Amino acid sequence: MLTPGNMKRLGLVLLGVVLVTGFYMVLERRFIEGGLYPHYASYRSDPLGTSVIYETLERFGTWEVSRNRKPLEARKDLDEETAILLLGYPREDFLDLRVPADSEVLRAVDAGARLVITLNPDLVPEIYQPTVSEEEEDWIEERRRIREERLRRTLAGEEGVEEEEDGEKKESEEERLEREMGELFGLRFTTRTGFSFATLEGFERPEGGWETVPGETLAAEGVPAELPYWRSQFRFELRDPAWKAVVLVGSDPVVIERRWGRGSMVVTTDSYFVSNESLHFGGEPGFLLWLLGDKKKVVFDETIHGTSESGGAMKLIRRHRAHGVFFGLFVFLILWAWRGASTLVPGNEELERGIVSAGGAVVGEETGSGFIRLLRRSVRPSELIPRCVEVWKGTLSAELPAETAGQIDRLVADHRRDPKRHGIVETYAAIAERLRKR
Repeated sequence: MLTPGNMKRLGLVLLGVVLVTGFYMVLERRFIEGGLYPHYASYRSDPLGTSVIYETLERFGTWEVSRNRKPLEARKDLDEETAILLLGYPREDFLDLRVPADSEVLRAVDAGARLVITLNPDLVPEIYQPTVSEEEEDWIEERRRIREERLRRTLAGEEGVEEEEDGEKKESEEERLEREMGELFGLRFTTRTGFSFATLEGFERPEGGWETVPGETLAAEGVPAELPYWRSQFRFELRDPAWKAVVLVGSDPVVIERRWGRGSMVVTTDSYFVSNESLHFGGEPGFLLWLLGDKKKVVFDETIHGTSESGGAMKLIRRHRAHGVFFGLFVFLILWAWRGASTLVPGNEELERGIVSAGGAVVGEETGSGFIRLLRRSVRPSELIPRCVEVWKGTLSAELPAETAGQIDRLVADHRRDPKRHGIVETYAAIAERLRKR
């Protein structure tokens, strides 16, 4: 029988179902579109994602494609058949990318793997910045302070004469800090591998980007014929002759490659050519295949975009196929909530309203049992006697004799000190006896 109370509860349940379903659909749509992920993440299917290249390689079946959601330095399974792709690494953060002496990534490259890093040249805003340890962040903040102080002194026109010791140039504060950071966290990637960025001068980007020309490469077949137009304004400066300028804008390299042990590494100043938008307009498949080299395992690193495995409860449920337990718990909570909101007996409108007769008698407990239930919910057993005595004393119309009051206080104190020996019933009986004898 649908009573007004049942109708209200049913409406609340339906409203909850609609809200949960709507929230799930919105969240699912955001995940499908990839809007929750930074630019150039392989989970994004919008123009600035890289899901197209990931899914294309996956569907071909020639490559073993996977996403990495663990710290790269903690992986031991990177071998000579692996191409490690770091697509869309923020350029500003790349300048501070450090490589420890025992780097697992460089160990894999030295054994034959291929490391590919494409940079996001700040043409699109970054949603996520690669994280560093708290200790390293302190050092970076100290270096920022030193640079700001040097700039302030330069603007103030203070002389910056370098001091010398025994005929040698004295190490500056920034150089000392960089040396100590290298000892603690490893050298910068750019320093260890031997390149840097050329000084950025004024530029005017052509519509569609700069035209590129081929250079040199480690591949026997040479540089791919089809090369992308370049959108990034940054150029490389090669300090180690092992680097080869693969793609150039004019005479300035924008894609470089070098041998590292038995493997190789590639760095580019742009990432647009791997984006979904670029591939939608045609792209340069030959150049993309050149990036992979001859490797058969392709790993898209997502940790640089903030995606990592947390090892939470949902992961354990999926791993151990415990979906039934999760569903059973959900059903149990629904039944428990229903039981708390409604009796499991046939409905009766008069009982629902608490009226059993025309005279208006109300169904419920006796005054004594109701009072006891209230006390059980409101007062702890150890505080029952002291609380009752306190309330009783407050209601006395005449003062209690000092001797009797002292005896009652001692009985209450004995009860509080040893409630097992002086129980509630015994203490109550003793207090009543003292009051009868006064």
